[in-house]
Order: sequence, then C-alpha cells, then structure tokens
Amino acid sequence: MGFSQDTIKKAWQSADGRCECRRISHNHPYIRCNKALVWENRELEDAPGAWELHHITDVRNGGSDSLSNSEVLCWDCLTKTLS
Repeated sequence: MGFSQDTIKKAWQSADGRCECRRISHNHPYIRCNKALVWENRELEDAPGAWELHHITDVRNGGSDSLSNSEVLCWDCLTKTLS
C-alpha cells in the first residue's frame, strides 16, 4: 500500500526538509546527514535535492506505513540503504 500523503507531509515537516539518515556506514554517525532536499523532487533520483520516504522496518518484516516507521532520506542515502 505505501505511505499516505498525510504521512509523507508530516514526515517532511518533521524532518524540516532535510535528510534524517544517521547510519554509521554512510559516514555520518551520531549526526544527521542533513542534506537539504526539495519537496517537488521526491522520487526524482537525478534531480537536485531528490529524496524518498523510507520504511525504517520493512513492511515485509513487520513494519507499518506509519509516521513512526518512516524516515526522510536523500537519494544518496536511500541508494546506500537499499544496496
């Protein structure tokens, strides 16, 4: 099913339009990536400020499409997360 538009908007607002990734393997442990993102560039991997709302715990592994199970990730962090 995926995230609702309401959840996407709330996650974006909560993230203040910046990447929330804190993964050690992405070279920003303990602090957020914090890359500035562009609302209109969601899902546009080649666009400046591209981003996506990502499930913290995959739905197939018991996660949900809720705000508490979401994180706003820049395209670079999303790509590293999925590989």
